[in-house]
Amino acid sequence: MTLLRPRWVAGHLLVLVLSVSFLFLGFWQLRRDDHKQSLVRAARAAYAAPAPDISRNPVIAPGNRVQLSGRYDPAHSALLRNQVRGGKDGNDVLTPLLLEDGSGVIIDRGWVAAVGDGRTPTTTVTPTGPVVVRGILHTSSTLSVQDTVTSVGGQLALPRVDVGRINRDLGYQLLPRWIEAQSQTPAPAAGAPALPQPPPPDQVNHLEYAIEWFSFAAIGFIGWPIALIGFSRRRGGFSTPDRHDERDGR
Repeated sequence: MTLLRPRWVAGHLLVLVLSVSFLFLGFWQLRRDDHKQSLVRAARAAYAAPAPDISRNPVIAPGNRVQLSGRYDPAHSALLRNQVRGGKDGNDVLTPLLLEDGSGVIIDRGWVAAVGDGRTPTTTVTPTGPVVVRGILHTSSTLSVQDTVTSVGGQLALPRVDVGRINRDLGYQLLPRWIEAQSQTPAPAAGAPALPQPPPPDQVNHLEYAIEWFSFAAIGFIGWPIALIGFSRRRGGFSTPDRHDERDGR
């Protein structure tokens, strides 16, 4: 079996070209993955970036990012029910943040999975010290007559954030707006509601594709020599002419 005959050389070149192409595609996917991760890091940094303090600038329009400092009042947390995250049912935790002037602001601290039949009280870890919350400012949404307000283990459960309805059970005044938290300082501890995460630039798993392309390249670089060794054993070794070589020499 002579490996330098034209048909074998063509096979070597084909395997080499394909394997190098697969390597190039694998490294291209790695670069795509690195670029996407940099975009995700930038988006997360934007979630945690400083924003105007609503207590000092109360005319900020809803939909803008704001920040606020205070202490949580977990004893008067409520639930924004029937919130779906990642295909799972759950609730958002609405906790008043007490300000220096004695008033409060409702903070949507994030999502927790529903427990059991939905009638089990939701327990979460809440910071006891001062916190800085950054997120999106929203206006209160008044409940309609068709909306049902329930109580889960003593916690008010609402279909929308009606600040006025939550305020009925409090001994202090809530501001008529609320904040959908994006970040918190100090960072939430284990057992706290899950803060929203910025969506990835795309849903493609570039790392997984890179591994696949590298696997295809490995088939060429490793599988082709193994195949040649198998051929040579059947033909009696690399130094033995194959049948076409013998006919050509006659």
